[in-house]
Amino acid sequence: MSVFHKVNRSGNSKVLSAEERELIQKHLPEKYRLITETLYWSAGRIREVLTIRVRNLVPDRQMVVLERMTTKTKETREIYLPDHLMQKLLLRVRSLDLGPADHLFFNESPTQNQHCRKHLSTQSFDKELRCVCDWNNLQGISSHSFRRTQLTELYRDGWSLREIQHISGHRSLQEYLEIDKAEVVDKYRQRMATT
Repeated sequence: MSVFHKVNRSGNSKVLSAEERELIQKHLPEKYRLITETLYWSAGRIREVLTIRVRNLVPDRQMVVLERMTTKTKETREIYLPDHLMQKLLLRVRSLDLGPADHLFFNESPTQNQHCRKHLSTQSFDKELRCVCDWNNLQGISSHSFRRTQLTELYRDGWSLREIQHISGHRSLQEYLEIDKAEVVDKYRQRMATT
């Protein structure tokens, strides 16, 4: 586990344990739960997830197409979601009667009319996440924690860096993935002892 975590919006976002993810999910309102699930399973960035429109969903392939103007790299990206999450997103579309151009996660302010809804802001999501984390005494967590958690789990499960880069859309991952520093130091000491 890394000693360096996000403090006052500086440093790396914490990689979450399964228990921490479950605790956060348990206390978030439904819309925000769907956002965190999408962040985790897609290994997406918060802006990418918040700007998903209904037209970006490709249910038969369990895929979401991120339009190039919404990605950090300015390249169109495909992200994949488990079927259970895709079904929840489709239920949201049907229950809110959303059209193809509508954002999946929109600002529900009463000052906006139904034909001109903007996507939820990153600040609104961060505020909700911070409330849950503060209430549960969780520190070092941000929206980016879900992305880092998924990618670190893939790395720990033995995925190659090239495979992880394909999922994440990163150009480089060297400094991004969480490694067990104590394990690396111990491994290095064992090597030194044998030579």
